[in-house]
Amino acid sequence: MRFTRRRFMAGLAATSAVVLPTSLYAWNQERERREAARITPDEASLTLPETTESHLGNRLRGSWRFQLVDAVLPGLDGECELLLDVAAAGRSIRGVLRTPDGTSYQVLGDLSSSQQTRVRWRLAEAGSPAAYECTAVLDEVWGAWQNDGNSASLSGRLAWLDLPLRTPLTFLAVKQAFPEARERVALEPQTLAWLVSPGHRLFHQLWHASRDKWDDLAEDKRDALRGLGWQPGPQGEERDARGKEKHRNGSGVDFLFMHRHMLMAARNLQPLPSWTSLPLPRQYIGYGLEDFAAKTVNQDGFSVPPAWESPEDEEFNRWLLDIKSNEAFHANFQMWEAQYQDPEYLARLKLGEFGSQLELGMHDWLHMRWAAVTRDPSNGMPVVFDRDPVDFSPRWFRAENDYLGDPFSSHVNPVFWYFHGWIDDRLDDWFRAHERAHPGEVVRREVNGVPWFAPGKWVEVDEPWLGPTTHGCGQWLHDAEVTTVETDIETMKLALRIAFSADQEVPDLLKRAPRRPFYARSMGRTA
Repeated sequence: MRFTRRRFMAGLAATSAVVLPTSLYAWNQERERREAARITPDEASLTLPETTESHLGNRLRGSWRFQLVDAVLPGLDGECELLLDVAAAGRSIRGVLRTPDGTSYQVLGDLSSSQQTRVRWRLAEAGSPAAYECTAVLDEVWGAWQNDGNSASLSGRLAWLDLPLRTPLTFLAVKQAFPEARERVALEPQTLAWLVSPGHRLFHQLWHASRDKWDDLAEDKRDALRGLGWQPGPQGEERDARGKEKHRNGSGVDFLFMHRHMLMAARNLQPLPSWTSLPLPRQYIGYGLEDFAAKTVNQDGFSVPPAWESPEDEEFNRWLLDIKSNEAFHANFQMWEAQYQDPEYLARLKLGEFGSQLELGMHDWLHMRWAAVTRDPSNGMPVVFDRDPVDFSPRWFRAENDYLGDPFSSHVNPVFWYFHGWIDDRLDDWFRAHERAHPGEVVRREVNGVPWFAPGKWVEVDEPWLGPTTHGCGQWLHDAEVTTVETDIETMKLALRIAFSADQEVPDLLKRAPRRPFYARSMGRTA
């Protein structure tokens, strides 16, 4: 039905509650009166922080050293501790300023009045009106350091609210670096020596890279990796971890088995307990000051490090903020924590499907939630884009390189072992769930010295893939001091260069890959 002015006017006239004005002027006046009476959009809907406000809140959140410059003020003498927080999806600054003499001031401000790097808040003693106002600028003198989530300073003025004519005082606040997990949870020397060794770093990186990239590799690259013994699984029946068949091809069995194998080797060197439950996130400062303070200094080693920022990738920045948020913990991590211990859910999954779900969901997110920014071990400079995967400079092999976001370094971080222990413990839950629902259909057995399961209806793989030791060419193997899965270092470097190379670089790299004899090409292929 076509809308016309006549039909509209007729409809109004037929409505007893409406009185039509007698002139165009009166009509406009009535329309303006009605529109002014409406609730505005800002009043009718919630306002959530803009992306710039979220980033500013992330930079402010933490512990600061606060001190007046060239001035003395009773009660604020000396270096003070300033704890600042912005709640998840919050737009207000809350905190506490604690002085050397034990006095505490409440901090109250809002991000909506901030302009990019300019922030304002007020200070008030408990039960008293606000006495001071602080206006500060988040300095940009840190250069590349300002994106690491740690490095920042606030320089500004402290003014009296009840004495507006009094000359304000200058202050400086410097953010305290978030302590790394290795500073709180130490690995023993013999464990660390094994984990930082070139053989183990390269093995862990290449084992993941081969499976993760296999589905996207050109066939000549695949043949080159087969020639090096680094195809993910039996030749011709490789099990990629990211392709269309990832949940059905048994790659999840490889994931669970390799990490159990690695856990057993590490626990022979040092007791490495599992998390019994996922560590709770830092409470908002308004709910628990002491909990906020303890997690800000990473007291137990398991606090979530601050998010860093990539100046050229805002989509990544938003994702990283989200994954480290309290909302993500309650909506995703705790859901997984419950789901992967639910016997009804687990009894429906084959082992490979279970492992693949764990690897591509919770596992990857665990790595990034607890990751701190990559730092160049030679100078501590943040590397927000991470190390080049084929940069094998000696500095990257140092113990300080324990970035959780890269398989080359993640296993050097002590947090790795706690959450991978938690993941490994879920295998027992999976077995018990099947024993309850399908008694006798999953049979325990030992595989390569690892307590495991026999192939069958619920276990897709007979021999899980550990690298060339299980399905590769024996000419590349050598004895390792701690584990038998580590192979020739230069071979692994070459395999990584092939896997990560651009297409135009492949021909030169292929010349260096060994060509197997015809009958050796099928070595390891199942019947």
